[in-house]
Formats: sequence, structure tokens, C-alpha cells
Amino acid sequence: MQKKKFDLTSDIVEVKLEENEFKQTAVIDKINNKKKNVLLTIAVDNDMRKEFKTWCARNGLKMNEAFIKGFNLLKKQDYM
Repeated sequence: MQKKKFDLTSDIVEVKLEENEFKQTAVIDKINNKKKNVLLTIAVDNDMRKEFKTWCARNGLKMNEAFIKGFNLLKKQDYM
């Protein structure tokens, strides 16, 4: 029989950062100055997805690179 995994929910465990620890973490983040990626989910029909993936592959772009470039072009155009 497999052991039950230990559950560390916020109801059971309370984590408190001291003020110095928080400041040190913030300083380290500023020094590293790394941009963190987040997941963006959009819904398109299957044909659009295939067309986009194919176009990206033919042009040597990753899908996220193509999305970012397209968005930057739209911002420059004064779309609305």
C-alpha cells in the first residue's frame, strides 16, 4: 500500500517572511533583472492553429516569437 502524500495547504502551514528576508529577495530580483515568462492561453479554431504553426515553422519562428512580433506591429500601427 502506498503512503499518503503529506498535504501542505495554506490551512495547515503558515509562512511568514521577516522584513529583512523580503527586502533581500527584492534586491536579488532587481540585481538579476530577469523577465519571467507567464502562460497566455487563447482559443482559436483548429484550422487557424494549424495555419499559424505551419507559417511559424516555414519562417523559422517559435509561435511565441511570432505572436510578440505581431503584437508589436499592431501597437505601432495605431490599430484603433
